[in-house]
Amino acid sequence: MIESPQKIQALRDGVTHEATVSWWAEGMRWAVSVESSAFDTVESRADDAFEALCQVRAELEPHGWRLGVTGALANVWPSGMARDQGGGLRAYRMTAEQVGELVDTFAPVDPATVSTLADQRAEVERLFEEIRRHAAGSA
Repeated sequence: MIESPQKIQALRDGVTHEATVSWWAEGMRWAVSVESSAFDTVESRADDAFEALCQVRAELEPHGWRLGVTGALANVWPSGMARDQGGGLRAYRMTAEQVGELVDTFAPVDPATVSTLADQRAEVERLFEEIRRHAAGSA
């Protein structure tokens, strides 16, 4: 598992900017902070780190920002167990056939490859439905 903080890139209007994402536990909750010289620091707290990341993204995305972290890829979402037991630090990369490999939520990726939070939620729901259909068809 990767360690906090991580240097990442943030994308806006086709221009990438350096940023740093940090995460830490605060008792039973998690905090996530994203800092960059291109925007004011955004910080959020939630029951798990993935949800805190979602809240940070929800604040930045209306201004055109996309964060280059694995947890912002359209086909990545944590299970309830990954959230409860792992703090949301790891999530599953999904395909239409299966819930795939575990990946680090905050691993750096090209910000041009990520989606908005709304698009990610829609894609994950679509993939879960495909997986259910696939499982029902093979049963």
